Amino acid sequence: MTKKELVIKAIQFQETSSIPYHLDFTPPVLKMLSEYYKTPNVGSAVGNYIRWLPWHPSLDFQGRRLSEQLIQDEFGVIWNDLPENRGYVKHHPLDKPDLSGYKFPDSYAPGRFNGFKERVETHKGLFLLAWAGDFFERAHFLRGLNELLVDLYLNPQFVHDLLDNILKFILGNVKQLAELGVDGIFLSDDYGHQNSLLMSPDHWRKFIKPRLKVLFDTIRSEGLFTFLHSCGNVSEIIPDLVKLGLDVLHPIQPEAMDIVSLKSKYGDKLALYGGISTQQTLRKTPDEVEEEVRQTIKIMAKGGGYILAPGITLQYDIPLENILAFIRTANVS
Repeated sequence: MTKKELVIKAIQFQETSSIPYHLDFTPPVLKMLSEYYKTPNVGSAVGNYIRWLPWHPSLDFQGRRLSEQLIQDEFGVIWNDLPENRGYVKHHPLDKPDLSGYKFPDSYAPGRFNGFKERVETHKGLFLLAWAGDFFERAHFLRGLNELLVDLYLNPQFVHDLLDNILKFILGNVKQLAELGVDGIFLSDDYGHQNSLLMSPDHWRKFIKPRLKVLFDTIRSEGLFTFLHSCGNVSEIIPDLVKLGLDVLHPIQPEAMDIVSLKSKYGDKLALYGGISTQQTLRKTPDEVEEEVRQTIKIMAKGGGYILAPGITLQYDIPLENILAFIRTANVS
């Protein structure tokens, strides 16, 4: 059975002979592991079951470098480029709640997916997960998070129009990605901080939920699995996500939510992907990492519906020996 088939079985709530797992890395960690394994193909070296095909419209297509530190993406958002991660937004182009004069990028722009088919062919034995973009995150990259949250109250029609345009862009990406042979579509969209949602559940249901339904329905109509990346505590809206047809929730940060409780409540309805703390577990000793990974697998993999992974992309300050301990334990479980 291929790694792709094992991931699909897990998503479909079947126990598997080995636990599917996935590690993702910031550039410093990627460099460290590349040097350790003596290969640029770090995903294969660590034994990943999933291959992220990280087409990032924000920085990789039709963007331009403004200076040594600044990059402007195709949406007009200016980023402070950092070596250890993707950086942070320096300038939001929508300084007023007004879309007049602003032109959204074209998801069908020629060349957007150049080389993508070749990447799909290269990793056919793995579960291929394509990022279709970001939604609420893209809205606050354009407008600013504080300003956008105020707009929910003061300028609701502007928010509706903004989200509709972003959704149109993402749907165009989904249609094209489906034709390129991927297995699932990942939406990047943080809705929570460590303790709760960034907005009220009512606002989430008013502005976000109806558009997620359109997106998930479209993805599923293409025969693909739906994945949502949302950091933080999103427990208040998990029943909504289940009803919308979400297949897999990532990264279920244990600092923000009780992953065992989530498994108990939703383990036969929603697959969970993540769960190993980067804030705590992966900063302990290798022995402690092994023990926590082992116990997490024992609880979470029962009955399927679980993909082992850290609670967020591995950061530069995670020790190499702890990453190796994670991999060792995953491979013997």
